[in-house]
Amino acid sequence: MVQKFITWLRSLFVYVIADATDNSITFSRRLFKSLNVMGLDVARIYAFYIPDTKCYGFMLNPPIEQETQLADVQFNSKHKCIGFECLCPTVNRIFYDYGLPANSRCKLSVKVRKTAEGMKYYQICRPYVSNPR
Repeated sequence: MVQKFITWLRSLFVYVIADATDNSITFSRRLFKSLNVMGLDVARIYAFYIPDTKCYGFMLNPPIEQETQLADVQFNSKHKCIGFECLCPTVNRIFYDYGLPANSRCKLSVKVRKTAEGMKYYQICRPYVSNPR
């Protein structure tokens, strides 16, 4: 009961809207402010799978040496929102693993975490669904 309340409270402020029709992930205003993108010359996102929690996450400007697919943080002037295009993994793959309907939009809570090396990343929480994978 307490866990559901905490999840609900967190979802009011720090969340993403994942859209499987165009593989985009849009930040909430509070999440965008916590990313502190405005002070950066280049803002790129690395999306990845977290095996321990069976969740997905993303990191801003990771220090990766090898060639890796990174998504640019973009402003959508039509909808007045900020986010990124998630192609690896795709939003459809995330929805499949989370047991969500394909080709839809979904609001998902985000937790701020730290790696063992102390780097900050954002974990996209699993929703409470009846048939998770």
